[in-house]
Amino acid sequence: MLPSCQTACRHHTGKHFSPILLTLVSILLTTGCQTAGLDTAAAENSLAPPAAAAVFGEAVRVTGHPDPLSLLDHGDPELARNKRLVFDFWRSIVNAGQVELADTMQQEHYIQHSPVLPTGREAFKQIFSVVPRLDPIPELVSPPLVSIIAEGDLVAMTLVETLPEPDGIGTYTTTHFNLFRIEDGRLAEHWHSVQTPPGPEVLLPEDGGPQLVTGASGDDQYALLEAEDPELETNKRLVFDLWRQVIDAGHEELADIYLSEDYIQHNPNAATGLAGFKAYFASREDLPIASSIRDDVVAVVAEGDLVVLALRFEYPHPVHAGRIYTTTWFDMFRIEDGRIAEHWDAAMKAGNAAN
Repeated sequence: MLPSCQTACRHHTGKHFSPILLTLVSILLTTGCQTAGLDTAAAENSLAPPAAAAVFGEAVRVTGHPDPLSLLDHGDPELARNKRLVFDFWRSIVNAGQVELADTMQQEHYIQHSPVLPTGREAFKQIFSVVPRLDPIPELVSPPLVSIIAEGDLVAMTLVETLPEPDGIGTYTTTHFNLFRIEDGRLAEHWHSVQTPPGPEVLLPEDGGPQLVTGASGDDQYALLEAEDPELETNKRLVFDLWRQVIDAGHEELADIYLSEDYIQHNPNAATGLAGFKAYFASREDLPIASSIRDDVVAVVAEGDLVVLALRFEYPHPVHAGRIYTTTWFDMFRIEDGRIAEHWDAAMKAGNAAN
């Protein structure tokens, strides 16, 4: 059994880390020995794992990909290297605690957009120095990898997140997202799906704390839909139009245009199926349909049959009056025959702590 995060922090460095950072790293420690088993029965031509059994009226559990190493392949050698870099960074440092490898994997001025983590490579190394060192480095990342996709200088990685049911009986799953920007063969910038607000111990951006998330608004969002592959551009546009017409404007009746009848839902608060999707959004007030997404768009990353949409969320700062803090919200969609067939996001059930 791995030691507790608190014990590891104090035993390893003699320093007391903030409760938020302890909690975040604790999640990584307690999942550090989980791996996804190999199974060659992966869905053919999809970058997503085969879906678990669907139950009417419920979300479908998030599962790891049965052959995660196959996801590192790409027809573009540079994109394959970028995916491998993210994969190796996670298993060797986040999982195995070999923080010295950050010197060759991260830019010195690594930009961190998590609302609770400091920016910079040295700060990253200090935080993850509490992870018990594993040698050899595990072959696979942990928690189990759902998928990993690359486009341009971005890599989006999705992992299974297992949480206790709010009533304390059993567990449910959601999806943990990480987005990385690669520059000159090293990780230069990071966004992830943690929604925890910063506490008083979290530094402000100008003091080396998390940097504010930025994104495109209005017609500038359309540049993010461009892709070298026309099919990827079509997939991006499908997700973009669904979001602005149905999710932003509340016109759930238009879901018939965008979603498959047997749409698979992994949001733990919604039911699977087209009818379940429409019921989930039926309570929203119908608004005029805008030409762009309401929130600023951080990125739209597409590969194969998957599209990851990242949005900027802004909130009043809980500690510093008159200031804001930002987070990144992620959704992933699988496209099949021109329609959205499956969806993952980082939603949690009421009663669980912020992600």
